[in-house]
Amino acid sequence: MRCDIRPINFETAMTPPPGSSAATALGLLAVIFWSSTVAFSRGLAENLGVFTAACAIYLGGGLLSGMALLAQRKRRRRLAQTTARYWLVCGGSFIVNIVCFHLAVGLAHGRHGIIEVGLINYLWISLTLLLSVPILGKRPRWGLLPGMLAACMGVALATVHNGPFVWAEFAANARANALPCILAFMGAVAWAVYSNFNRRWEAESGGGPTPIFLAVAGMIFLAMRLFVNETAVWNAPVMAGLAATILFPTILAYAFWDAAMRRGNVVLVVSVSYLTPVLSTLINCLYCGVSPGPKLWLACFLVVAGAAQCRRSISDDG
Repeated sequence: MRCDIRPINFETAMTPPPGSSAATALGLLAVIFWSSTVAFSRGLAENLGVFTAACAIYLGGGLLSGMALLAQRKRRRRLAQTTARYWLVCGGSFIVNIVCFHLAVGLAHGRHGIIEVGLINYLWISLTLLLSVPILGKRPRWGLLPGMLAACMGVALATVHNGPFVWAEFAANARANALPCILAFMGAVAWAVYSNFNRRWEAESGGGPTPIFLAVAGMIFLAMRLFVNETAVWNAPVMAGLAATILFPTILAYAFWDAAMRRGNVVLVVSVSYLTPVLSTLINCLYCGVSPGPKLWLACFLVVAGAAQCRRSISDDG
């Protein structure tokens, strides 16, 4: 009996044919993996430090996925064909998202601050749909702006922990957690920009340069780490958490999302992904030891409903 062992073709696995339902399914898996990102990232940041954790996650993810890319001659040749504007716009927005998101999670004040940052991060869903109008030429309907308003109201409500919503408490919480919240919003905008331009310039993306983007983000955090004094606690649970974070929310999630944005049904993937704030908030509450009260679930509902309204207000034509 002859055993014919062939190398795995990662390009085929990660890049299904255009319009493929497999690519759409990969996108859905990506958003499930990302539901645990905030909890994983915060846990590592608390044990290793914000910059050490980010450097380990993204350098590790970039190097491992980069080895798979470099092992395939065809992908190396295609990578050289990536256009300058793709490197600049898609690469830049991808890296800005990573840097802003991880800093927001690591710098968030207290357990409630982590949950707030997580919800702000999920504004990328509505923002992706909103920006698909100017970038992809989608046709908007009247409900688009009310949908965005509802999502933003949900984020604002999540910042008020006790009692009815009052502007004074909202302003006080916003000041206390201002930098992480601003960073989380900037990251959401950057990811919306990346997702849309990645779709628009799919033919210019070469062999899928995601590993390079991850590695560059890791090097940026490494440079930051040189100027910050952090104490890292390395043990078996931390190493296991780091390995899981590198594999699922980093390597597989980004590769799956990239395939979905380039080859799958973008509007379907993004619209289904608006359910992930609920799952992510539940995971974050379990990690933080916070009991999710009615106000927090109402905030989640507004974020989800706002994204759903944005989806209904965007025509898939264009």
